[in-house]
Amino acid sequence: MGEEKIRIKGRTVIYRIVPKRGWAVVVKEDNVLIDNYHHGYPHIHPDRKRIKYDDVHKVIEIVVRHIEKYGKVEIEKLREELCG
Repeated sequence: MGEEKIRIKGRTVIYRIVPKRGWAVVVKEDNVLIDNYHHGYPHIHPDRKRIKYDDVHKVIEIVVRHIEKYGKVEIEKLREELCG
């Protein structure tokens, strides 16, 4: 599967799903990367903190709703939403 993009409130959410390898979600303008590549668990960069969700569609939904609410990524608030 190739990259898919969602434009919302001046932000670009890019996601990619690679069967049997994993997925990645990027918010381009805010330099946010969330993925489950390489480390065997879903995490948010730069510190690779584990997140609660391994379902890429759930992560995308949370990220999009977050941007709808704040207009951009408020990283500490997004971490709370994703990590619990």
